Amino acid sequence: MNRHVERRQMIHAMSAVFQNLDLKTKIVAACVGLFVAAIWLLAHDVAEEVRDDVKAVVAAEQTALVEHITDSLEEESKLRINTLKDVASLISPEMMGDRERLGAKLAEFKHIGRLFNLGLSVVSRQGIGFVDFPALKGRAGSDFSGEDYFPAIMAGEEVAIGRPRLGRFSNRPVVLLAVPIRGAANEVIGVLVGANSVSDSDFFTEIIPRQSRLDGEFHIVSPRDRLYVASTRKDRILQPLPASGVNHMLDRYVEGYEGSGLSINSEGMEVLSSSRRIESTGWAVIATIPTSVAFAPIRRLEFEIYQDAALASVIIAVLLWLFVRRQLRPLEHAAGMLNAMATGSRPLSPLPVEGGPEIRQMLDSFNKFHERIKAQKQSLRDNAEQLQLAASVFDGTSEAIAITDAEGLIVSVNKPFCRLTGYELEELVGRNPNILKSGRHDSDFYAEMWRSITATGNWSGEVWNRRKNGEVYPERLTISTIYDAKGQIQRRVAIASDITEQKKAEEIIWHQANHDLLTGLPNRRRFLDLLRKDLARADSLPDMVVGVLLIDLDRFKEVNDTLGHAIGDQLLLEVARRIRSCLSEKDVIGHLGADEFIVSMIDDLSTTRLEAAVAAIRMVIAEPFRSGSDTLHLTASIGITAYPTDGGDMEELLRNVDQAVREAKNGGRDRSCCFTESMREAGQTRLQLANDLREALSEGQFEVYYQPIIDMPSRAIVKAEALLRWRHPERGFVSPTIFIPIAEETGLICDIGNWVFRQAAATARRLCDSCRYVVGGICRKDDIAGPSTPCRFQIAVNKSPRQFFSGFSHLEWAEHLRELNISPQCISIEVTEGLLLGQHAEVMERLTKFRAAGMQIALDDFGTGYSAMSYLKRFDIDYIKIDQSFVRDMTVDSSDRAIAEAIIAMAHRLGMKVVAEGIETEEQYALLAAAGCDFGQGYLFAKPMPVDQFEALVGDLTDEKC
Repeated sequence: MNRHVERRQMIHAMSAVFQNLDLKTKIVAACVGLFVAAIWLLAHDVAEEVRDDVKAVVAAEQTALVEHITDSLEEESKLRINTLKDVASLISPEMMGDRERLGAKLAEFKHIGRLFNLGLSVVSRQGIGFVDFPALKGRAGSDFSGEDYFPAIMAGEEVAIGRPRLGRFSNRPVVLLAVPIRGAANEVIGVLVGANSVSDSDFFTEIIPRQSRLDGEFHIVSPRDRLYVASTRKDRILQPLPASGVNHMLDRYVEGYEGSGLSINSEGMEVLSSSRRIESTGWAVIATIPTSVAFAPIRRLEFEIYQDAALASVIIAVLLWLFVRRQLRPLEHAAGMLNAMATGSRPLSPLPVEGGPEIRQMLDSFNKFHERIKAQKQSLRDNAEQLQLAASVFDGTSEAIAITDAEGLIVSVNKPFCRLTGYELEELVGRNPNILKSGRHDSDFYAEMWRSITATGNWSGEVWNRRKNGEVYPERLTISTIYDAKGQIQRRVAIASDITEQKKAEEIIWHQANHDLLTGLPNRRRFLDLLRKDLARADSLPDMVVGVLLIDLDRFKEVNDTLGHAIGDQLLLEVARRIRSCLSEKDVIGHLGADEFIVSMIDDLSTTRLEAAVAAIRMVIAEPFRSGSDTLHLTASIGITAYPTDGGDMEELLRNVDQAVREAKNGGRDRSCCFTESMREAGQTRLQLANDLREALSEGQFEVYYQPIIDMPSRAIVKAEALLRWRHPERGFVSPTIFIPIAEETGLICDIGNWVFRQAAATARRLCDSCRYVVGGICRKDDIAGPSTPCRFQIAVNKSPRQFFSGFSHLEWAEHLRELNISPQCISIEVTEGLLLGQHAEVMERLTKFRAAGMQIALDDFGTGYSAMSYLKRFDIDYIKIDQSFVRDMTVDSSDRAIAEAIIAMAHRLGMKVVAEGIETEEQYALLAAAGCDFGQGYLFAKPMPVDQFEALVGDLTDEKC
């Protein structure tokens, strides 16, 4: 309390003294105080900026030094590893059985003692020391199988680095490098171990600078083992690292961080540290320096700045006091400017020199002081930028750079250039870059390059060069010329980047774009390119022809749909392999699609080889395919054309071979067919029929015929199948086997199928008019006989698979039946089993809705494809129609008879009825009736007939037949 009172009294007294001073003294005191405040504020600002700049410079210098040490250690590590590998490659299996011979061999490498100061040793496959050089007592014959490097090498590692530890035989800190010794079959027959003492090996100590502008410590640590490998502090060698959490920067370095930072070390001292990894060993180089040492220049510089500021303040105060009466006004002006600069309202700038000589001298001194501080600040900033730039360049760019003089001799290269070419800097300086020539470019290439450089000073392009080891590689090269003030060439700079990976990627992209991803064979585009070359070659050589084979796998889609695409892909790979085995190296095979392969064969006019290849391909494809426990059988239809006899150009040749393979399929599959002129005519006819089909429906050229289906026990007509017929105005009746596939390909089958359905529905309507279940023109079957009672007469309408995927709605047919007032059970829908095998969602949905609408489903041609019994359970099938191929020969072929009987028994077990197609003899009828077949259809009962004949045959259904 007394001190506070005394302080207030002192201030009051000083204020009274100041009040008693004259005006000039007050002005001088005020000006001096303002000037001093401005000077010290400016000095403080400069000192703070200098502090930040120096901190960045010190960190950059330390990082650059660590990177230099890391690069040097990396080179030393690689040198030792590569030396070990070279020695191991010279040890033969015979030496591993002869100690004296192996010892003599190791003695030849005396110079290796510089690299491995504790020598080399060979360990057998059993982990027992075999031979060492120079010999250390106890090392030969000892068991090394427990060493950490031994199992790593035996497991296949090319290099293993042992945990740094105290040597068993040298009793010194040691690091072991190990590489495998391989036999003739590349098996590991032993381990070659190189030993280095950490305490006295130049591998760890000589490369660390003994003196540096930065004082501090340098350590090499093993993050894997969490211990010091080497250190400028001997007491830390092979000592464990501090526990996690003690030094957070050390923890980050162990985890892989590379960079700089401040932290508190295990001794409680704040240090600046930097770290980089040695890639070949996994170790880390760490440099540390106490901040009290690292930032000592900052404190000295601050002291000098404040010292200069204090000195200037004193000088200015004295000068002001001595010359205030003559220089009062200029001084006041200067003080105002200083105050403005101190507060930041005016930028730092020199003061105007005016007034008397004394004031002018003071102001001039201040300006010089300002310039000095400004120069020091700029110098520090420039030095910091230069150090930062040097560190960035040292860090290395990814691009290789070489600089040559005007004569084209190399002046300097960067490290990426050395890594790219394999040469060291000393090997390149003073030499011409043509030592990198690969020989892939001719003299014209280089002449054009130099023409561009001479004319424009620049060139850019892709070049193939050769590394020191002889490896040829591609690079993207840019050459620029630097001219002096007189326009003379001073330097040329070449910037190169390795584009090996880019070239590989381009090759992969090209291969994927030109080859099938599954089989690896040329795709359509690539095959057409190769075929075009074969045709050009045939044109240039007399008596040469090009044969083209189009191989289409029969019913492969059914295999895919039944067994899955994974099995299908396996089959395609095997088919491709088998086809290739039938061809010569010069023949070309391509994969056009899922089940199509194509072959180009160039040969002389003889067709012997072509015919032999076709026969061989059919034979190998017919061989059984095995997939797990399954055995599959495939056949192929092959179309054959020859250039130039079957086509004058590639397009015509491919069009004709496609016609030939279509002919092979139409002929029953599993056959080959050569293109003929008749096929060309057939193709033209097919095209004409496709055009005529577009008008046939509108012009009323179609007719619906009906083939009766009888009840097997009574032989009464109870059903009929609606069959489409085309009466062509010029060709007469065209077979359905000809025009139906054309209609499906062109999409006309949808309109034609709808028309057939409406015709069949109209016929059913007329038949229903005479049925006893029809009352007042409306079917009352459900009311009279019950919903479970079947319709007394039913017409089956075939539905093409194309109609299921055309956007057609089942509601159209169901609505049409309601408009006609007839029961949906009067119509049944016939589909092929191939449609169900695909298990398409839209097919399942529409079949379900047909059944929900009351229409029954019949499965046509059952047993002719890759039948899968599972779909009979998933789909609500009412009828199964046995294909006529089984009925035709069942009287003479017991297998067909057994199949027919099995189908009947299976269908009845599943609650389905069976219709047998193609019954032509009484004997066939008797066998089927005895087997329990429900319905029959065939020429034995009636052939397909026009609607008027059919209705007359059926007669009146109101009697007992109804």
